[in-house]
Amino acid sequence: MSWSERIRLKHLQVLIRLCEQKSMSDVARQSNMTQPALSKWLKDFEDNIGMPLFERHARGIEPLPAALALVSQAQGVLNRLDRMNATLEQYRQGFRQQFTLGISPMVAAVYLPQLLVYLYQRDPQCHIRIQEGTLDVLSRNLEQGELDLVIGRVDEAGRNPAMAYLPLGMVPLGVAAWREHPLAQQKEITWEQTLDYPWILPPRNSPMRRSFELSLDAKGLTYPTCAIESAYAHTNARVAVGSDFLVPMTRSMVPVYPELCILELDWSDQRLHGQLGLLWRPQDSGEPMLEEVISWMSQQAQAA
Repeated sequence: MSWSERIRLKHLQVLIRLCEQKSMSDVARQSNMTQPALSKWLKDFEDNIGMPLFERHARGIEPLPAALALVSQAQGVLNRLDRMNATLEQYRQGFRQQFTLGISPMVAAVYLPQLLVYLYQRDPQCHIRIQEGTLDVLSRNLEQGELDLVIGRVDEAGRNPAMAYLPLGMVPLGVAAWREHPLAQQKEITWEQTLDYPWILPPRNSPMRRSFELSLDAKGLTYPTCAIESAYAHTNARVAVGSDFLVPMTRSMVPVYPELCILELDWSDQRLHGQLGLLWRPQDSGEPMLEEVISWMSQQAQAA
């Protein structure tokens, strides 16, 4: 019998805690074990798999790469079990299908309302859960089993190659402003003029923020002043209305907010214009609800 057949859910939880807390004594206490018992279990486990998982030192333990990889998979197993419980609960309430969708805020503003109405009309007994967020967070949650599908602006360089991927076309980006903004009244605008105004930017280290800054670096341009850091596209758009704030925004999103317009800037750097794409786990291909959403999104992208 292999180690994977003998391991219990409690053991997966213990491994996760060891990687997070790096303290045998703390994890032993939280797991209702003695420290010697935990040390023996860990040593036996490492012997069974044939490699060390942690480096021991006087201050505690440090997870090795194999432990981090194993814990990532363990978290996915636990998340899938949570999803199984949620699925059973939805069946008890009369729902026949459950689908969990991750979507980036800018894409959500354009596609999500119509998609949800379409899915409900197709099957009123489906239960849909939405998670909005930056693509790096959504991709991690997808890999760990918390999501069924991710829709967003895909950073090709940072895309997880283990996930199935369907590109749907470019997502042109622009700088949005209130229609009464001083710069909106001008036909030709230089980048330097935009630096006189406050900006709302995506969170630091998010894929969109990285693309934004790389594009500016390539052109030798100065970064704007980030007065507000926010991933919430709807909130950003509402703040821009009636104010001097400038905000990067997909051009397809602007018609949702008629009080906004795209400034006439030279915005030709292709690194800014990300790819709209779908990500899902390959093993889930063929699932009816997943295929329904993929088909609908493909049709919308072709019609755009």
